[in-house]
Amino acid sequence: MKIVKVEVKKLFGVFDHEINIKHSGITIIIGENGLGKTVLLEMLEAFFNGKYHHLNNVAFEELLIEFDDKVKWIIKKEMGQHNLPFLELQQKSGRTVNKYRLTSLDNRELVSIANNIARGVEFLRKVGPTTWMDRRTGDHLKPRDVVSNYGHMWIPHMPELIYSKMDYEQHASLPFFEENKTAPPDWFFERHNCINVSLIKTQRLLAIDTPDQKPTFTVEKYSAEISRLVKTKLAESTELSSKLDRTYPNRLVNRLSKLSDVTDEYLYDQLGKLEKKRKLLDEVGLIEIDKDTFPVFTLKGSQMVVKDVLLLYVEDSFEKLQTFDEISTKIQLYLSIINKRFKHKRLHIEREHGFVLKSTVLKNPDGNFQIIPVTKLSSGEQNELVLFYELLFKTAKNSIILIDEPEISLHISWQNTFIEDLREINKLNEVDILIATHSPDIISNNWDLKVELKGVE
Repeated sequence: MKIVKVEVKKLFGVFDHEINIKHSGITIIIGENGLGKTVLLEMLEAFFNGKYHHLNNVAFEELLIEFDDKVKWIIKKEMGQHNLPFLELQQKSGRTVNKYRLTSLDNRELVSIANNIARGVEFLRKVGPTTWMDRRTGDHLKPRDVVSNYGHMWIPHMPELIYSKMDYEQHASLPFFEENKTAPPDWFFERHNCINVSLIKTQRLLAIDTPDQKPTFTVEKYSAEISRLVKTKLAESTELSSKLDRTYPNRLVNRLSKLSDVTDEYLYDQLGKLEKKRKLLDEVGLIEIDKDTFPVFTLKGSQMVVKDVLLLYVEDSFEKLQTFDEISTKIQLYLSIINKRFKHKRLHIEREHGFVLKSTVLKNPDGNFQIIPVTKLSSGEQNELVLFYELLFKTAKNSIILIDEPEISLHISWQNTFIEDLREINKLNEVDILIATHSPDIISNNWDLKVELKGVE
C-alpha cells in the first residue's frame, strides 16, 4: 500500500498545495520561502506517528492523503466544546465514508498529565499553575511541551495518544482516554500500520535520545550502532555455523549414499563464487579472511566422494554467509557513496570501532595511514555520513522518507550527484522519498521529479 497524493487546503489560511508522488519513488518539492514546504513534511510525519497535537498547532483546513487503491483519508480541523480544536479523520472508499475522531488533549487534561510526568522527572520543577521549568536549561515549559518532550518517560512510546490496541487496553484508565471510550476502528489500524513515515530534519548532526541526555554527535551514535549491528550479524552467523557443523556428519553420510554427478567445472565455479563472496564481506568489514586462500588443488581423477565432500562444504559456507546478505549490500553501497565524495580520506567499517576514517595522504611514524576521528570531520562530511546512514540503515521497505533541505553544508558537486545516489538507495530499500529543497543543484537534470508549490497569484 502506497501514498500517491498529498493535498493541503488553506495552509496558514492561504495556500492550497497538491503533491502527486512520482512513480520513480523520488519527488522533489520546490517553492519560495514561506509557502510551507517544511511544514507540509512535518504534518505528514506528525500524522503517521501519532503527534496529533502538532497538527492542531498548524493553521489549515484539510489534509488529504490518497492511496494507490483509490481510498482517501481527509483530516479536518474542527472545533469542539469550549472552542477547543480537534481533528476528524474521514475515510472515503467509493461511496462509503467512515469517520474517526483523532484523540488529542484539551488544556485540562494536558495540565493533569504534565503534573504526573513532572513528578517523575527530577529536573522539572513547577513554577506556576500551568508552567514548569527545566532546571538544566532554565527554559519555561507549557503543559503541551512537557507532554510532548517528556511523556515517553511516563508512558514509554506513548506520550499523548493511542498508538495501538495493546496500548489502548493497557492505558485506557488514564485521564486522556476519557474522551474516547472505544479503541480506534479496524479500518484505521489496518491502513495506518502499513505506512511508515520518517522525517530527516535539517538539524541532524546532534542527537538527543532522551530529554535528560546531553547532546552527542550523531556520527558517534551511528558509529556505535553499526558496530553493534555487525556484531549481531556475526553472532547469528556463529549460531548457524554451530548448527550446521553439528549436523554435517549425518548430512554427508546421507549425500554419499546417493548417486552424484558433480563435475569438476561446477565445483570450481562454486568455489570461485564462494571466494568472491568472502572477499566482499572482508572488504565491507563483516568478516576477516586470510589472503591467498583460494583452493589450488587439482580435482582431475579424484574420487566422486571427494567432490561430494567439497560441494557440501561449499553449500554450508554459502548458508553461513547468507546471514550477511542484506547488511553487506547496504554497507557496500554506503561505502561507495561516501568514499566517492570524501577527499584525502576513506571510510571503513570495523566490527569493534564502527566508522573508521583513514587519511589517504598522512601517515603515522609506524607507516600506517592516520586515523581521523569522526567528530573532526567537516559539517558537510558529517551531514553525508548521517543522511545516507539513515536512508540505508534506519528505514524499512515501503517507507516514506521525508528529507528537509538535504543541501545543507554540501559542496555543489555533492549536490549534483545526490539524486543519483538516492536512486541506488531506492532500488535497494524500495522506499518513496520526498525532498524539500531550494537548491537547483540538488535537482540537477531531474526536473521531471519536481513538484512546485505556488503562492497566491
